[in-house]
Parts: sequence; C-alpha cells; structure tokens
Amino acid sequence: MTTLDIQAKAPVSQPRASGADSNPAAKRRSQRVVIDIPVTIFGKSADGKIITENTKTVTVNAHGALVTLNFDVDPQKSALLVHSKTGTQVQCRVAYRKETKKGCFDVGLEFAIPDPKFWGITFPPEDWNPADRKKAPPSANPVVAPVKVVKK
Repeated sequence: MTTLDIQAKAPVSQPRASGADSNPAAKRRSQRVVIDIPVTIFGKSADGKIITENTKTVTVNAHGALVTLNFDVDPQKSALLVHSKTGTQVQCRVAYRKETKKGCFDVGLEFAIPDPKFWGITFPPEDWNPADRKKAPPSANPVVAPVKVVKK
C-alpha cells in the first residue's frame, strides 16, 4: 500500500524535449483519452489542510490524468490518486492547476512513474488522429455516377 507523504515536495519531472512544433499535442509523451473513471484524490490544500475528494477523471494518459476538484491543491506537495474501481494507487505531482469557477479547479496530475496499465485501458497509437474516428470508412463498393449514353 502506498502512503502519501504530505510533507514531501512533489517529485520533479525531467524536462521534456522541445521541438519546433508549437502544437502541444505533438509534444505529448502519450495519447490522451477522454474518459470518466472514478478516483479518490488525497492531497494537501494550499492552506495546509489534508483533503480527500472523490471525483472522476476528465482525461487520462499513461503519465497521469486531468481531474476537477472542489479544493485548491498545493502544487508543491505530492498527491495520491486511487483508482476507485481497482483500488490501485499512484503517487503524483501537480503538473497543472487552473481555477475554472469559484472553488473548482482543473488539476493535471502526473504519475511519479509512468504507468500505462494503471487505467486498465488500451491507449491509441501515437499517430492516431481522433478526427479519423468520425470519418466514414472507405466503401468496398464505390458509388459511380450514372453515365448518359448519347446515340448519333
């Protein structure tokens, strides 16, 4: 069982390689998947209180998740994320935090150690384009316009 060391500073991740591409999705280390998975977050609020909140993920990937919380988590402290369906736990750091409305925060949690199997889903390949799933598959029998025959 993993325990949350609320006194510890959040683990510092290695800087990501910078590329010439200004598209953040192109720089991602793993594909994001929009899915709501029930989780429990244990963390420390900005005012020093230990907080536990049951919530759902907004997006997940092999390196963490985006969740919405009703408290402002301290970005300098570690957080513990528990997958409510499996009971598995992972130590995280706060990689992103934005107040979306008064008292609600979108919080990006980065796993201390990447774990693509944590969510129990298969991630799409890196070259997968989500827009492709909305395109009609190529037809085996293409539609051919009728040809008008002109007799002389």
